[in-house]
Amino acid sequence: MNDEFNILLKQLRDEFVAEFPERCDALEESVLAFGEGREGAFDDMYRLVHSLKGAGSQFGLLIVTAICHQFESFLSSGALAKNPLSLSFALSYVDLLKQVSEFIGSENTHFHDIEHSLEALRTSSMPEHASVLLIEPSPSRRKLCQGVLNSLGVRVVVQERGMLALEQLLHEPFDLLVAARELPDLNTVALVSALRESNSRNKHIPVILVSSNATPIPDYLTINAVLARDAQFIPNLTKEVGAILQHKK
Repeated sequence: MNDEFNILLKQLRDEFVAEFPERCDALEESVLAFGEGREGAFDDMYRLVHSLKGAGSQFGLLIVTAICHQFESFLSSGALAKNPLSLSFALSYVDLLKQVSEFIGSENTHFHDIEHSLEALRTSSMPEHASVLLIEPSPSRRKLCQGVLNSLGVRVVVQERGMLALEQLLHEPFDLLVAARELPDLNTVALVSALRESNSRNKHIPVILVSSNATPIPDYLTINAVLARDAQFIPNLTKEVGAILQHKK
């Protein structure tokens, strides 16, 4: 049964790889259509980016997922407008995807130049937005944390599971990690330990742990703050996030 599933998955991946250049062309057309004021072009653009992001994750094409995550954040931030500069940023994201398409079917798994260009594009296309990864499996607690972070004017990316968050942290730059200690799969202490041992650009990322668990955490993990979910949680989170991001400026 597993062999049949793997064969099917490979077939689907091969189909995606074959169609990838065409999808990039369609995305470029939607950006240009938005610039021309065509009705529904923004929704088409967002749908195409979201679809590529999901497929990249499904088929293990992490560079595709990283570009689309950031492109989607750019679109969600409201930074895209019908002017040459913002359209140029959108087309730059498309260009990075097209660069990936040149190697996507090969054995090349190193995209350092593209990752560097992606980071530079994030800085230029969303200069006022610090980027925070929030990992919280509880919908109510997630909504609470998002409210605090949104009030600080940061870009918030949400994950509910540790393994997916680690995958994203290894390939997409962030300025801060805010995470519940206990997660459905990989707990945050183990996640941070793996990250500190990696060669990721997020190797030294500041971390705020949300937990009432008093179990000691090894000093080498460099956790910036551990916040209990108590009556002072909101002001404490606001204070810690503000201090960390101010220090990074």
